[in-house]
Parts: sequence; C-alpha cells; structure tokens
Amino acid sequence: MTDKTDHTTQPFTYNINSACPSDIIAVTVKGCGQPKEVIDMYQKIQSFAQLHHKDKLLLNVVDLKLHYDGSDVLKVTKVIEQILPNFCVARVVSPADFKSDLIDLFSHNTSLKLKSFHDEHHAIEWLTAT
Repeated sequence: MTDKTDHTTQPFTYNINSACPSDIIAVTVKGCGQPKEVIDMYQKIQSFAQLHHKDKLLLNVVDLKLHYDGSDVLKVTKVIEQILPNFCVARVVSPADFKSDLIDLFSHNTSLKLKSFHDEHHAIEWLTAT
C-alpha cells in the first residue's frame, strides 16, 4: 500500500534527536512548512547544538513540503547560513522535491556546508567524513 498523505495539509512538526553518532544531531521534519516555522526550527536546532557541543546536522525532510516559492527559499537559506555558521548539514530528501535542488544551488554561494542525499546512510557517511 502506498502512503498518499498530502503533506500540504499536515501541520509542521519536527523531532530533534542527539542519539546519532558522535557530533551529529538528527532532525526529522514533517508536514507543511512556512518560512518562519522553518527558521524557528533552525534556531532551536542551533540552541540544542550549542548545549550539546555538536556541529553536524542530519536533516530528514522526505515528508516535508515547503510552503513557499523560490525567492523565499533563497531568503531562508541566507538566514540559515547566519544561524548555523560552520555547520555541516546533510539533508535526506525526496527525489521529486525540486526545491531541494534550489537549496543545494543557493547554499553553494554561502558559507553553509550543505548537501542533499536520497538515503540516510550516504548522508551519515558524508557527515562523518567532514
């Protein structure tokens, strides 16, 4: 049976977990995210990272629908760069999510070390190698 959940109507939720290997924070994000919600989430991740002395983020956004356009993607990416300086961010994304390509593209022009993956295993490999 295929899950056909419409993530555009689901509330924005996330779970922060530090049980990952060593210096990695794992966050699973679901639902429909507005720019303010996404920025607030990254601020909470940054506070959690400082508290636990971690600088790598595994972000699973397979079940996230960004509810904003390409220009807002650029604005949010710039804010994330300020919130998480010197962070490595591995995003686990759905292959059908074109906004992930935009986020990767925009992040290349920032100091943010961000890369998208289609599976968690390769994302963790990249994080542990950086």
